[in-house]
Amino acid sequence: MSLPLDGVRVLDFGWVNAGPKGTRYLSSYGADVIHLEWKARLDILRVNSPQHPMPEGTPPGPSVNRGSSFNTNHAGKWGVSLNMRDPKGKEIFKRLLQTADIVVENYSATTMESWGFGWETMRSIRPDIVYIQAPGFGRKGPYGTYRTYGPTAAAIGGLTYQVGLPDRYPCGYGVSFMDGVGPYFIASAAMGALRQRDRTGRGVYVDLSQVGPAVLLTGTSIPEWSANGTAYVRTGNRSPYIPAAPHGVYACEGDEKWIAIACSTEEHWQALVGVMGDPDWAKRPEFSTLEERCAHQDELDALAESWTRGQERYDLMARLQSVGVPAGVCQDTRDRYETDPQLAHRRYFVRARHSEVPDYDIEGHPTLFSDTDPSPLGRTGMGAACYGEHNARIYGELLGIADAELAALSEAEVI
Repeated sequence: MSLPLDGVRVLDFGWVNAGPKGTRYLSSYGADVIHLEWKARLDILRVNSPQHPMPEGTPPGPSVNRGSSFNTNHAGKWGVSLNMRDPKGKEIFKRLLQTADIVVENYSATTMESWGFGWETMRSIRPDIVYIQAPGFGRKGPYGTYRTYGPTAAAIGGLTYQVGLPDRYPCGYGVSFMDGVGPYFIASAAMGALRQRDRTGRGVYVDLSQVGPAVLLTGTSIPEWSANGTAYVRTGNRSPYIPAAPHGVYACEGDEKWIAIACSTEEHWQALVGVMGDPDWAKRPEFSTLEERCAHQDELDALAESWTRGQERYDLMARLQSVGVPAGVCQDTRDRYETDPQLAHRRYFVRARHSEVPDYDIEGHPTLFSDTDPSPLGRTGMGAACYGEHNARIYGELLGIADAELAALSEAEVI
Protein backbone atom coordinates (compact mmCIF):
# COMPACT_ATOMS: atom_id res chain seq x y z
CA MET A 1 0.00 0.00 0.00
CA SER A 2 1.22 3.48 -0.85
CA LEU A 3 2.24 5.70 2.05
CA PRO A 4 3.24 9.40 2.04
CA LEU A 5 6.97 8.82 2.60
CA ASP A 6 7.49 5.85 0.29
CA GLY A 7 10.99 6.01 -1.20
CA VAL A 8 12.41 8.25 1.55
CA ARG A 9 15.41 6.90 3.49
CA VAL A 10 16.22 8.14 6.99
CA LEU A 11 19.46 7.60 8.91
CA ASP A 12 18.42 7.59 12.54
CA PHE A 13 20.84 8.35 15.38
CA GLY A 14 17.90 8.72 17.76
CA TRP A 15 18.73 8.38 21.44
CA VAL A 16 16.43 7.60 24.41
CA ASN A 17 12.95 8.95 23.49
CA ALA A 18 12.52 12.14 21.47
CA GLY A 19 14.65 11.23 18.46
CA PRO A 20 13.61 7.57 18.20
CA LYS A 21 9.91 8.36 18.48
CA GLY A 22 10.22 11.09 15.86
CA THR A 23 11.80 8.72 13.35
CA ARG A 24 9.28 6.01 14.24
CA TYR A 25 6.55 8.38 13.07
CA LEU A 26 8.45 8.82 9.79
CA SER A 27 8.67 5.04 9.53
CA SER A 28 4.92 4.78 10.13
CA TYR A 29 4.39 7.06 7.13
CA GLY A 30 6.43 4.72 4.93
CA ALA A 31 10.01 5.98 5.22
CA ASP A 32 12.83 3.44 5.17
CA VAL A 33 14.47 4.13 8.55
CA ILE A 34 17.90 2.76 9.45
CA HIS A 35 18.80 3.10 13.11
CA LEU A 36 22.55 3.32 13.81
CA GLU A 37 24.10 2.59 17.21
CA TRP A 38 27.30 1.34 18.81
CA LYS A 39 27.79 -0.99 21.76
CA ALA A 40 30.21 1.34 23.59
CA ARG A 41 27.34 3.79 24.14
CA LEU A 42 24.12 1.82 24.05
CA ASP A 43 20.81 3.58 24.39
CA ILE A 44 19.96 3.55 28.10
CA LEU A 45 16.48 2.21 27.29
CA ARG A 46 18.00 -0.97 25.89
CA VAL A 47 18.91 -2.06 29.41
CA ASN A 48 17.27 0.33 31.89
CA SER A 49 13.65 0.18 30.76
CA PRO A 50 11.41 -2.70 31.90
CA GLN A 51 12.49 -5.96 30.28
CA HIS A 52 10.07 -8.00 28.20
CA PRO A 53 8.82 -11.09 30.07
CA MET A 54 10.45 -14.19 28.62
CA PRO A 55 9.29 -17.83 28.43
CA GLU A 56 10.15 -20.17 31.26
CA GLY A 57 13.63 -21.60 30.85
CA THR A 58 15.12 -18.47 29.29
CA PRO A 59 18.53 -17.70 30.81
CA PRO A 60 18.11 -15.06 33.53
CA GLY A 61 19.52 -11.57 33.45
CA PRO A 62 18.95 -8.47 31.31
CA SER A 63 19.50 -8.46 27.56
CA VAL A 64 20.19 -5.47 25.32
CA ASN A 65 17.41 -6.76 23.07
CA ARG A 66 14.66 -6.94 25.68
CA GLY A 67 14.16 -3.35 26.80
CA SER A 68 10.45 -2.76 26.29
CA SER A 69 10.69 1.03 25.90
CA PHE A 70 13.49 0.69 23.35
CA ASN A 71 11.55 -1.94 21.43
CA THR A 72 8.50 0.32 21.32
CA ASN A 73 10.47 3.37 20.16
CA HIS A 74 12.30 1.51 17.39
CA ALA A 75 9.57 -0.65 15.90
CA GLY A 76 9.52 -0.79 12.12
CA LYS A 77 13.18 0.21 11.63
CA TRP A 78 16.24 -1.56 10.30
CA GLY A 79 18.95 -1.81 12.96
CA VAL A 80 22.69 -1.67 12.33
CA SER A 81 25.76 -1.25 14.50
CA LEU A 82 28.48 1.18 13.43
CA ASN A 83 31.53 2.57 15.20
CA MET A 84 31.47 6.27 14.23
CA ARG A 85 34.87 6.88 15.87
CA ASP A 86 36.65 4.43 13.63
CA PRO A 87 37.97 5.73 10.26
CA LYS A 88 36.46 2.75 8.45
CA GLY A 89 33.18 3.37 10.24
CA LYS A 90 33.22 6.95 9.02
CA GLU A 91 33.73 5.75 5.46
CA ILE A 92 30.77 3.40 5.76
CA PHE A 93 28.63 6.24 7.07
CA LYS A 94 29.63 8.38 4.09
CA ARG A 95 28.41 5.64 1.78
CA LEU A 96 25.15 5.36 3.69
CA LEU A 97 24.75 9.12 3.61
CA GLN A 98 24.94 9.11 -0.18
CA THR A 99 21.83 6.90 -0.26
CA ALA A 100 19.84 8.90 2.31
CA ASP A 101 17.35 11.74 2.27
CA ILE A 102 17.24 12.64 5.98
CA VAL A 103 19.57 12.36 8.98
CA VAL A 104 18.03 12.74 12.44
CA GLU A 105 19.91 12.90 15.74
CA ASN A 106 19.15 14.19 19.24
CA TYR A 107 22.54 13.76 20.86
CA SER A 108 24.18 16.57 22.81
CA ALA A 109 24.90 19.42 20.43
CA THR A 110 28.51 18.71 19.46
CA THR A 111 28.48 14.91 19.14
CA MET A 112 28.12 14.66 15.36
CA GLU A 113 30.73 17.40 14.89
CA SER A 114 33.14 15.48 17.13
CA TRP A 115 32.77 12.54 14.72
CA GLY A 116 33.55 14.84 11.80
CA PHE A 117 30.01 15.07 10.45
CA GLY A 118 28.59 18.50 11.06
CA TRP A 119 26.16 20.13 8.63
CA GLU A 120 28.80 21.47 6.24
CA THR A 121 30.52 18.09 5.96
CA MET A 122 27.28 16.20 5.43
CA ARG A 123 26.05 18.45 2.65
CA SER A 124 29.45 18.29 0.95
CA ILE A 125 28.89 14.53 0.71
CA ARG A 126 25.16 14.69 -0.10
CA PRO A 127 24.24 18.24 -1.24
CA ASP A 128 20.48 17.71 -0.91
CA ILE A 129 20.50 16.03 2.51
CA VAL A 130 18.02 17.08 5.20
CA TYR A 131 19.79 17.16 8.57
CA ILE A 132 17.67 17.49 11.70
CA GLN A 133 19.63 18.21 14.86
CA ALA A 134 17.51 18.15 18.01
CA PRO A 135 19.52 18.65 21.21
CA GLY A 136 17.45 19.69 24.21
CA PHE A 137 18.09 23.43 23.95
CA GLY A 138 18.82 23.58 20.22
CA ARG A 139 22.27 24.00 18.66
CA LYS A 140 22.42 27.80 18.49
CA GLY A 141 22.29 30.17 21.45
CA PRO A 142 23.94 30.48 24.89
CA TYR A 143 22.44 27.18 26.08
CA GLY A 144 23.43 25.36 22.89
CA THR A 145 25.89 23.01 24.59
CA TYR A 146 23.79 22.37 27.70
CA ARG A 147 22.57 18.83 28.26
CA THR A 148 18.99 17.94 29.00
CA TYR A 149 16.29 15.30 29.12
CA GLY A 150 12.56 15.77 28.62
CA PRO A 151 11.83 16.93 32.20
CA THR A 152 14.58 19.56 31.94
CA ALA A 153 13.10 20.91 28.72
CA ALA A 154 9.64 21.06 30.29
CA ALA A 155 11.05 23.01 33.24
CA ILE A 156 12.97 25.54 31.15
CA GLY A 157 10.02 25.90 28.76
CA GLY A 158 7.63 26.79 31.60
CA LEU A 159 5.39 23.72 31.63
CA THR A 160 6.61 22.38 34.97
CA TYR A 161 5.87 25.68 36.72
CA GLN A 162 2.29 25.65 35.46
CA VAL A 163 1.35 22.16 36.65
CA GLY A 164 0.33 21.61 40.25
CA LEU A 165 -1.99 22.81 42.98
CA PRO A 166 -2.21 26.52 43.78
CA ASP A 167 -0.77 26.24 47.29
CA ARG A 168 1.97 23.72 46.49
CA TYR A 169 5.26 23.63 44.62
CA PRO A 170 5.25 23.03 40.85
CA CYS A 171 5.17 19.32 40.15
CA GLY A 172 5.17 19.02 36.36
CA TYR A 173 3.81 15.97 34.60
CA GLY A 174 4.15 12.43 35.90
CA VAL A 175 6.07 11.34 32.79
CA SER A 176 8.75 12.89 30.60
CA PHE A 177 6.14 14.89 28.72
CA MET A 178 8.42 16.57 26.18
CA ASP A 179 9.79 13.18 25.18
CA GLY A 180 6.26 12.47 24.01
CA VAL A 181 5.56 15.83 22.37
CA GLY A 182 8.99 16.64 20.92
CA PRO A 183 8.93 13.73 18.44
CA TYR A 184 5.95 15.20 16.60
CA PHE A 185 7.95 18.37 15.98
CA ILE A 186 10.88 16.28 14.73
CA ALA A 187 8.63 14.41 12.31
CA SER A 188 6.82 17.53 11.10
CA ALA A 189 10.13 19.39 10.66
CA ALA A 190 11.45 16.45 8.63
CA MET A 191 8.47 16.49 6.30
CA GLY A 192 8.54 20.27 5.94
CA ALA A 193 12.27 20.27 5.21
CA LEU A 194 11.83 17.42 2.74
CA ARG A 195 9.18 19.45 0.92
CA GLN A 196 11.55 22.44 0.78
CA ARG A 197 14.40 20.22 -0.46
CA ASP A 198 12.19 18.84 -3.23
CA ARG A 199 11.17 22.37 -4.28
CA THR A 200 14.66 23.90 -4.27
CA GLY A 201 16.98 20.96 -4.86
CA ARG A 202 19.12 22.10 -1.93
CA GLY A 203 19.75 20.42 1.39
CA VAL A 204 18.16 21.76 4.57
CA TYR A 205 19.56 22.04 8.09
CA VAL A 206 16.98 22.07 10.90
CA ASP A 207 17.99 23.30 14.36
CA LEU A 208 15.27 22.03 16.69
CA SER A 209 14.95 22.03 20.47
CA GLN A 210 12.61 20.40 22.98
CA VAL A 211 12.38 23.64 24.94
CA GLY A 212 10.70 25.51 22.07
CA PRO A 213 7.76 23.07 21.81
CA ALA A 214 7.38 23.27 25.61
CA VAL A 215 6.96 27.05 25.38
CA LEU A 216 4.27 26.57 22.72
CA LEU A 217 2.33 24.37 25.12
CA THR A 218 2.11 26.94 27.90
CA GLY A 219 -1.11 28.43 26.54
CA THR A 220 -1.70 32.15 26.90
CA SER A 221 0.69 32.68 29.80
CA ILE A 222 3.21 34.67 27.73
CA PRO A 223 0.61 36.93 26.04
CA GLU A 224 -0.96 37.51 29.46
CA TRP A 225 2.39 38.64 30.84
CA SER A 226 3.50 40.65 27.82
CA ALA A 227 0.17 42.44 27.41
CA ASN A 228 -1.07 42.74 30.98
CA GLY A 229 1.83 41.92 33.29
CA THR A 230 -0.30 39.12 34.74
CA ALA A 231 1.67 36.17 36.09
CA TYR A 232 0.41 32.61 35.65
CA VAL A 233 -1.04 31.06 38.81
CA ARG A 234 -1.35 27.29 39.20
CA THR A 235 -4.99 26.24 39.35
CA GLY A 236 -4.82 22.47 39.74
CA ASN A 237 -7.57 20.81 37.71
CA ARG A 238 -9.53 24.02 37.26
CA SER A 239 -9.56 25.94 34.02
CA PRO A 240 -7.18 28.93 34.19
CA TYR A 241 -8.73 30.60 31.14
CA ILE A 242 -12.34 29.66 30.32
CA PRO A 243 -14.73 29.91 33.30
CA ALA A 244 -16.01 26.43 34.14
CA ALA A 245 -17.60 24.89 37.24
CA PRO A 246 -17.72 22.14 38.14
CA HIS A 247 -14.42 21.54 36.43
CA GLY A 248 -12.20 18.81 37.82
CA VAL A 249 -11.63 15.15 38.51
CA TYR A 250 -14.07 13.43 40.83
CA ALA A 251 -13.93 10.09 42.66
CA CYS A 252 -16.34 7.38 41.55
CA GLU A 253 -17.45 4.00 42.88
CA GLY A 254 -14.48 1.75 43.61
CA ASP A 255 -10.82 2.19 44.53
CA GLU A 256 -8.90 4.80 42.53
CA LYS A 257 -11.74 5.26 40.01
CA TRP A 258 -12.25 8.78 38.71
CA ILE A 259 -14.10 10.85 36.15
CA ALA A 260 -13.32 14.27 34.68
CA ILE A 261 -16.26 16.67 34.29
CA ALA A 262 -16.18 20.15 32.72
CA CYS A 263 -19.23 22.45 32.74
CA SER A 264 -18.48 25.74 30.98
CA THR A 265 -22.03 26.72 30.00
CA GLU A 266 -25.42 26.95 31.65
CA GLU A 267 -26.60 24.13 29.38
CA HIS A 268 -23.83 21.87 30.70
CA TRP A 269 -24.80 22.68 34.28
CA GLN A 270 -28.50 22.12 33.82
CA ALA A 271 -27.87 18.80 32.05
CA LEU A 272 -25.56 17.69 34.88
CA VAL A 273 -28.17 18.65 37.46
CA GLY A 274 -30.73 16.57 35.57
CA VAL A 275 -28.48 13.50 35.57
CA MET A 276 -27.87 14.00 39.31
CA GLY A 277 -31.65 13.88 39.89
CA ASP A 278 -32.14 17.60 40.51
CA PRO A 279 -30.75 17.68 44.10
CA ASP A 280 -31.90 20.47 46.40
CA TRP A 281 -28.38 21.79 46.94
CA ALA A 282 -28.09 22.59 43.20
CA LYS A 283 -30.84 25.22 43.63
CA ARG A 284 -28.87 27.26 46.16
CA PRO A 285 -28.16 30.91 45.18
CA GLU A 286 -24.38 30.37 45.18
CA PHE A 287 -24.81 27.93 42.30
CA SER A 288 -27.38 29.91 40.33
CA THR A 289 -24.97 31.30 37.69
CA LEU A 290 -21.63 30.29 36.22
CA GLU A 291 -19.99 33.26 37.91
CA GLU A 292 -21.37 32.19 41.29
CA ARG A 293 -20.39 28.57 40.73
CA CYS A 294 -16.82 29.61 39.90
CA ALA A 295 -16.71 31.71 43.07
CA HIS A 296 -17.81 28.73 45.19
CA GLN A 297 -15.90 25.91 43.48
CA ASP A 298 -14.57 24.26 46.62
CA GLU A 299 -18.04 23.73 48.02
CA LEU A 300 -19.43 22.77 44.61
CA ASP A 301 -16.69 20.19 44.06
CA ALA A 302 -17.33 18.59 47.45
CA LEU A 303 -21.06 18.29 46.79
CA ALA A 304 -20.55 16.99 43.25
CA GLU A 305 -18.08 14.38 44.46
CA SER A 306 -20.42 13.25 47.24
CA TRP A 307 -22.71 12.20 44.39
CA THR A 308 -20.11 10.81 41.92
CA ARG A 309 -18.68 8.51 44.61
CA GLY A 310 -21.80 6.38 44.28
CA GLN A 311 -21.62 6.16 40.48
CA GLU A 312 -20.01 3.58 38.23
CA ARG A 313 -17.63 5.69 36.15
CA TYR A 314 -18.24 4.30 32.64
CA ASP A 315 -21.98 4.36 33.09
CA LEU A 316 -21.77 7.91 34.39
CA MET A 317 -19.64 9.03 31.44
CA ALA A 318 -22.20 7.57 29.01
CA ARG A 319 -25.12 9.25 30.76
CA LEU A 320 -23.40 12.63 30.90
CA GLN A 321 -22.22 12.47 27.32
CA SER A 322 -25.72 11.51 26.17
CA VAL A 323 -27.01 14.88 27.41
CA GLY A 324 -24.05 16.90 26.15
CA VAL A 325 -21.90 17.20 29.28
CA PRO A 326 -18.14 16.93 28.57
CA ALA A 327 -17.05 14.01 30.75
CA GLY A 328 -14.43 11.30 30.52
CA VAL A 329 -13.26 8.39 32.65
CA CYS A 330 -9.69 8.69 33.96
CA GLN A 331 -8.40 5.49 32.40
CA ASP A 332 -5.44 3.55 33.70
CA THR A 333 -3.26 1.31 31.53
CA ARG A 334 -5.52 -1.72 31.87
CA ASP A 335 -8.58 0.34 30.93
CA ARG A 336 -6.94 1.63 27.77
CA TYR A 337 -5.44 -1.68 26.72
CA GLU A 338 -8.21 -4.13 27.59
CA THR A 339 -11.55 -2.37 27.68
CA ASP A 340 -11.60 0.94 25.77
CA PRO A 341 -14.01 0.39 22.83
CA GLN A 342 -12.88 3.53 20.98
CA LEU A 343 -9.21 2.55 20.90
CA ALA A 344 -10.17 -1.00 19.92
CA HIS A 345 -12.36 0.27 17.07
CA ARG A 346 -9.48 2.39 15.75
CA ARG A 347 -7.10 -0.62 16.01
CA TYR A 348 -4.77 1.48 18.11
CA PHE A 349 -2.66 -1.35 19.55
CA VAL A 350 -0.62 -3.37 17.09
CA ARG A 351 1.01 -6.77 17.62
CA ALA A 352 4.74 -6.70 16.85
CA ARG A 353 7.01 -9.64 16.13
CA HIS A 354 10.59 -9.64 17.40
CA SER A 355 13.59 -11.88 16.82
CA GLU A 356 14.29 -12.51 20.51
CA VAL A 357 11.30 -11.65 22.69
CA PRO A 358 7.73 -12.97 22.43
CA ASP A 359 5.27 -10.99 20.34
CA TYR A 360 4.26 -7.75 22.07
CA ASP A 361 1.73 -4.99 21.53
CA ILE A 362 2.72 -1.38 20.88
CA GLU A 363 0.85 1.86 20.44
CA GLY A 364 -0.20 2.51 16.88
CA HIS A 365 -0.06 5.75 14.95
CA PRO A 366 -2.92 8.10 15.94
CA THR A 367 -3.82 9.15 12.38
CA LEU A 368 -6.08 7.24 10.00
CA PHE A 369 -5.90 7.92 6.25
CA SER A 370 -8.69 7.42 3.73
CA ASP A 371 -6.75 4.94 1.58
CA THR A 372 -4.30 3.31 3.98
CA ASP A 373 -3.33 3.62 7.62
CA PRO A 374 0.20 4.40 8.83
CA SER A 375 1.67 1.44 10.72
CA PRO A 376 4.20 1.47 13.57
CA LEU A 377 5.68 -1.69 12.05
CA GLY A 378 7.02 0.38 9.17
CA ARG A 379 8.76 -1.16 6.18
CA THR A 380 10.23 -4.04 8.19
CA GLY A 381 6.84 -5.33 9.34
CA MET A 382 8.51 -6.09 12.66
CA GLY A 383 9.10 -4.70 16.11
CA ALA A 384 12.53 -3.29 16.95
CA ALA A 385 15.71 -4.86 15.64
CA CYS A 386 18.09 -6.73 17.89
CA TYR A 387 21.48 -5.07 18.20
CA GLY A 388 23.13 -5.13 14.74
CA GLU A 389 20.45 -7.46 13.39
CA HIS A 390 20.37 -5.97 9.90
CA ASN A 391 24.09 -5.41 9.33
CA ALA A 392 24.22 -7.97 6.52
CA ARG A 393 21.08 -6.63 4.86
CA ILE A 394 22.07 -2.95 4.94
CA TYR A 395 25.83 -3.19 4.49
CA GLY A 396 25.70 -6.21 2.19
CA GLU A 397 22.59 -5.68 0.06
CA LEU A 398 22.38 -1.88 0.11
CA LEU A 399 26.08 -0.98 0.03
CA GLY A 400 27.35 -4.12 -1.68
CA ILE A 401 29.97 -5.05 0.91
CA ALA A 402 30.99 -8.70 0.50
CA ASP A 403 30.50 -11.24 3.29
CA ALA A 404 34.25 -11.67 3.84
CA GLU A 405 34.71 -7.92 4.27
CA LEU A 406 31.73 -7.76 6.62
CA ALA A 407 33.31 -10.47 8.75
CA ALA A 408 36.60 -8.56 8.82
CA LEU A 409 34.82 -5.30 9.75
CA SER A 410 33.05 -7.09 12.56
CA GLU A 411 36.28 -8.62 13.81
CA ALA A 412 37.90 -5.17 13.75
CA GLU A 413 35.02 -3.71 15.77
CA VAL A 414 33.90 -1.37 13.01
CA ILE A 415 30.43 -2.92 12.76
